[in-house]
Amino acid sequence: MTEEKKYPRAKPAKLVTVRSLSADTENPVKIIGIVVEAQPGIALVQDILDDVDNAGSIWAIVEGTLDVAQKYIFIGDVTEKKTQDDNELRLAVSLAYNIDSLDIALYKETLELEERVNQVLSR
Repeated sequence: MTEEKKYPRAKPAKLVTVRSLSADTENPVKIIGIVVEAQPGIALVQDILDDVDNAGSIWAIVEGTLDVAQKYIFIGDVTEKKTQDDNELRLAVSLAYNIDSLDIALYKETLELEERVNQVLSR
């Protein structure tokens, strides 16, 4: 009889804003953003769940080329790239899913409702 291999279960990605990311952020993370600039292998992503005036952006390392002005859910790990001036945060993307048809306002309402339900259930 052969032994079954046991694989550790992957941690669920936590939904975060780009502004809240740091080098110490626990991975993996989930970001919902819009592609501002794209080249093969890399894309500049602006957060669309954060306030418009405070929305951050991050370079995402991806496979292939993403479509500019399209909304995506990104799941990946936060990494740092050393530059001449400082260290720059990057998102090493393991999954990029196009959600351009998603109603972001409705999605935000759903997240708020989920938070209220969790608060009521935790009493």
